[in-house]
Amino acid sequence: RVRTLMPVLQKVLFGVLAVFAAMIVLSEIGVNIAPLLAGAGVVGIAVGFGAQALMKDLFGGISIILEDSIAVGDIVGIGDKGGVVEWMSMRVMRLRDFDGTVHTIPFREVQTISNRSKDFSFAVFRIGVAYNSDIAHVQRVIRETGAKLRGDPEIGPLILDDIELHGVDSFEATAIIVLARFKVLPSKQWTVTRTFNILLKEAFERGGIEIPFPQRTVHVVAEPKALPKE
Repeated sequence: RVRTLMPVLQKVLFGVLAVFAAMIVLSEIGVNIAPLLAGAGVVGIAVGFGAQALMKDLFGGISIILEDSIAVGDIVGIGDKGGVVEWMSMRVMRLRDFDGTVHTIPFREVQTISNRSKDFSFAVFRIGVAYNSDIAHVQRVIRETGAKLRGDPEIGPLILDDIELHGVDSFEATAIIVLARFKVLPSKQWTVTRTFNILLKEAFERGGIEIPFPQRTVHVVAEPKALPKE
């Protein structure tokens, strides 16, 4: 939050101080600043009417920053754009997505914010197993693999709690889906997910648990023999 607010406050304070300094200098050299102040008020009203979009951006930015909805370094989704918040002003924010593309989004366009790294995150697993699998055995292997990952010296510190196993979540065309998740540090869900997937595949292979994939049975029918000509 400090990283987000400090650049914004610095710019605002610099602008205010620059205006005051200019007024003091003009006053010291004998320029009557009263007409300037009156003119500035009129210009401000005119600019306010002509810059409604800008004012919407400013008020939206102030609201988002004060509510701490987004901070620099967060991983967020806004509309169809997503990425890491690299920079924020009072008017716009800048996101950089996975392939390096930078998206600059005015605050007036922000309707819904999906923050994937606020306070903590979840690494969620929808694990597909074959219909002939022993579900009790599957869940036991998942728990053992989760415990093994928590004991890993590199990945373990990223995990905040034991694996949560929610049981059979759904039945799909080729698999039974078992739902599980880890509570992890903010933005670390992808690191935990990739490592857990590798360990779980190896554990399934050792335990004889089949990971199904779509299959198709093709029946080849021979063409009927042509009748002999009379």
